[in-house]
Amino acid sequence: MAVLLLLVPIVYFKIFGISFFGWDDKDILLNNVDVHQFNIKAFFSQHYVGNYAPVTMIAFATDWLLFHGDAVWQHATNILGHTLNVFLVYRLTLLLFSNFRYAILVALIFAMHPMQVETIAWVSAKNNIIYTTFYVLAAIAYIHYCREGKLKFAVISFVLFVVACLSKPSAIAFPLCLFAIDYLLQIPVSKKSILQKVPFFAIALLMGFITLYTRTEDKFITSDIDIPIYERIGYAGYCIAFYFVKFLFPVNLSLVYPYPDNKIIWIVLGYLVWFLVAILIIRLYKKKQLVILGALGFILANFLLVIQLIPFGEVITADRYMYLPLIGFGFLLISIFKFSDKHINFIVFATLIYFGSLSFMRTLNWKNSITVFSDTVKKQPNSFLVLNSLGSEYNTIGKPNDGITYLNRAIAVAPNYYKAYYNRGLSYMQLQQFKNALNDLNKAISLHRRGDHYKSYVARGNVYYQLKDIPKAIEDAKTALVIDPENVKAQFLLANCYDDLNLLDQALPYYSNAIQLDSKNPTYYLRRAIVYGKMQQFSSCLQDLEACTNLDANYAEAYYWKGVVKVNMKQNPCADLRKAVDLGFIAAQQPLQTYCR
Repeated sequence: MAVLLLLVPIVYFKIFGISFFGWDDKDILLNNVDVHQFNIKAFFSQHYVGNYAPVTMIAFATDWLLFHGDAVWQHATNILGHTLNVFLVYRLTLLLFSNFRYAILVALIFAMHPMQVETIAWVSAKNNIIYTTFYVLAAIAYIHYCREGKLKFAVISFVLFVVACLSKPSAIAFPLCLFAIDYLLQIPVSKKSILQKVPFFAIALLMGFITLYTRTEDKFITSDIDIPIYERIGYAGYCIAFYFVKFLFPVNLSLVYPYPDNKIIWIVLGYLVWFLVAILIIRLYKKKQLVILGALGFILANFLLVIQLIPFGEVITADRYMYLPLIGFGFLLISIFKFSDKHINFIVFATLIYFGSLSFMRTLNWKNSITVFSDTVKKQPNSFLVLNSLGSEYNTIGKPNDGITYLNRAIAVAPNYYKAYYNRGLSYMQLQQFKNALNDLNKAISLHRRGDHYKSYVARGNVYYQLKDIPKAIEDAKTALVIDPENVKAQFLLANCYDDLNLLDQALPYYSNAIQLDSKNPTYYLRRAIVYGKMQQFSSCLQDLEACTNLDANYAEAYYWKGVVKVNMKQNPCADLRKAVDLGFIAAQQPLQTYCR
């Protein structure tokens, strides 16, 4: 077992060198003030990216406290957490099957299957790793309770289950999984066994309602995704078949798997899958194959929330949804084939080579967001979701022309996808093609069903600002603040508008709001300092300029204004003006010559 644990970081070592990912990492970690301030109250009272997961948010805050924005260490904690889970899966399997070699095989499958790469390589997917830790620990405690009958193990299992739920809502499948564990232990269903699980179901129901609220509130479950129930059932069957195939043949893996074309064929296939699953369950039950039935039940219980019975997002399946269910696939494999000691060593070796090599190859596609999205576009060329994301990433790195190329493709595939118009509008803004930007942002706003896409209003407001149409810029900034009162970019835009109109008393509070919301942005301090300077409040002005240069020691304009303020305050401005000149701020040359001969 020790060798397997050592192999995990070796197979995944490429992950240490990758950067943060474009989806969720910014919202959850990099730009999350609550995480940076270790705001425990907020973690338990708010939700993030559709999830209420205070335990996971505490883990993110701890990582930030220790490592800040260092991607290497953020990924190191993911690999460490996965390694811990490999050991726990080994212990769980050993408890259930009392076979050392079986436990090694299941742990190896869980450790090395290439579908695990997505969870390990994506910092935001840490919630998968954390909830699995507590989930498996809760299962281990439950098995001890079943075998020893001590109430303390039942209590421990319940507490660990609650912590798992507070790590990721997917843990609410655990009560159903307890029935699967009963079958694995060959414990018959009885009134007593059902009553034992009532407290677990109560917590699962509560967390289920909370999750529906948070997912709806953050627009992951919306009327935009309106799929009839009969189609959902068919798609759910398709998902089950997909995951079974990918377990055996984990090739051509992708970040996303869109809903399939020719949906009638796949929906019919999905119903056929459900029919076959039902027949299989009935036959296994009649033949008293309880262990195999338990392994199958473990898989189905943990798939329940991710097979699109309640549709969310624009994809139908995802590699990360297999993270915990892979344990059940391992159980099913050893339950069906009952490998002899003579053959198990070969099976373990073959599994290590097969899955380990595929996982290593998969990590090569996870260097950064561009490589991940580019790999996905090759495999899913008509995924407007990924085409849009790839275009957005090119905007982020200052290559708007490349961004427009992919955003054009996204719009060609999905002409009513408002996010692609929004991102293309941002591309045109970078290129200072403001007329084109305005057209795209108007389109994005008109296509958004609820008309409350505040990002489009902020962006359009900035276009109006660049075009010197200050009244329209103010109107859009105020609209954005009605939708999202704590939008820092809207606060800053509104402040700039009032500053340009010389309405300094109105500009000042919006600059202060922006600073309160994002105290690490040096430009906010600079612009507020300039307002203080116009108001002849030189002490406050100099204080903000000091804050600006403390945040960015190479902010040339800030040193120039510090010199100007010090002239007005009868202080020596020479060091600051010389610094501004050295940093290339040309406007500082004249005052430097005037005051510092």
